[in-house]
Amino acid sequence: MIDIKTIESKLEELNSNKLVVQERITKSSETIKQANADLNAIAGAIQLCEQLIVSSNTDEGDKPGEIVDE
Repeated sequence: MIDIKTIESKLEELNSNKLVVQERITKSSETIKQANADLNAIAGAIQLCEQLIVSSNTDEGDKPGEIVDE
């Protein structure tokens, strides 16, 4: 026959483990949110750099070439 004390002990252990897993999920979700924010910031910086390169190339095309004395 199963002892009720054994079942209660196991239930307490399971409830404790459940809380630990819930906490891990919460922390992982926060980490993912922060990683997504970091990724968006990096993507924005990449886009800005690419725009500056295009703008720089366009500006250079508008300027007359250098005259070099020979």
